[in-house]
Amino acid sequence: MIIIIPTCQRGELLERTLQCLVDADLPDTLKRVYVVENGKKEQAEAKIERFRAVLPLEYRYTPVGSKSHALNLVLEECAGEFVVFFDDDVRIDPGCVRAYAEAAKGKTGGEFYAGKCLVDYDVAPPEWLKDYLPYSAKGWSYGDKICELKEPLALGFNWAAFADDLKKAGNFNAEIGPGRLISVGEETDLQKIMFSQGVKGVYLPAGLVWHHVPEERCSLAWTLERNRRMGLLVGRKLADAPAPKRISKAAVALGKIASLRVLNALGRGFLSDAKRFHYQQRHHWNLGVWQGQQPCEQSK
Repeated sequence: MIIIIPTCQRGELLERTLQCLVDADLPDTLKRVYVVENGKKEQAEAKIERFRAVLPLEYRYTPVGSKSHALNLVLEECAGEFVVFFDDDVRIDPGCVRAYAEAAKGKTGGEFYAGKCLVDYDVAPPEWLKDYLPYSAKGWSYGDKICELKEPLALGFNWAAFADDLKKAGNFNAEIGPGRLISVGEETDLQKIMFSQGVKGVYLPAGLVWHHVPEERCSLAWTLERNRRMGLLVGRKLADAPAPKRISKAAVALGKIASLRVLNALGRGFLSDAKRFHYQQRHHWNLGVWQGQQPCEQSK
């Protein structure tokens, strides 16, 4: 069993995450904890030094500013390991790692695992805005019992899988994910491929973490931009579709962009803030769909 923690310019939060592991009920099967710094170096290697006496730490670095690339860097070294993924900004429940270990006990593949995710807000967003936030910014739970997952719902900062299953699925797409133009969707795409290859998804409520959400990552502006980037991901995929489908989807997106822009402008006087935001996020998603199909976006 190994743990991989990608990190990029979040030294204090990384130290908090590692301290959680120090305080956790760690199983004997945990052999290594990889901290993989990507992009600009910000002393992550120095910050982990004080934990080396109490955790089986390994440091890796890639100058490529991409979480997916960083994860793949370690996966290339793996051969059959059970891999737990945490981000550098999570607070890990003391029983979380053991819950993953117990679920994988006696297995060598065929399942991936999704842990329960709560949030630590710096400043909580309005309640109505939470309807539009991703699970990473509002929390995600599938209940209080272990059960099978039928959808790719495991969040990238708290899940686990077997290295051989990940490699068979092609590892993470290094063109998407944090650090890339399309900063979302890398673990979802990978889970979809694993599903298609017969790998089963399992929800583990005891695999609990709290995700740190700063104020700027649950704001109106951030939520709209994330919707646009989600649309970009769809648009990129449509760009490879046959011309009739691609053209029709682009036309539909353009029509919605225009109509939603007009609706937002006219609605300033009579729509509530929540309702106007609903139309704004639809506008941004369709904008992303259209932009993702354009040659200039494809070349980035």
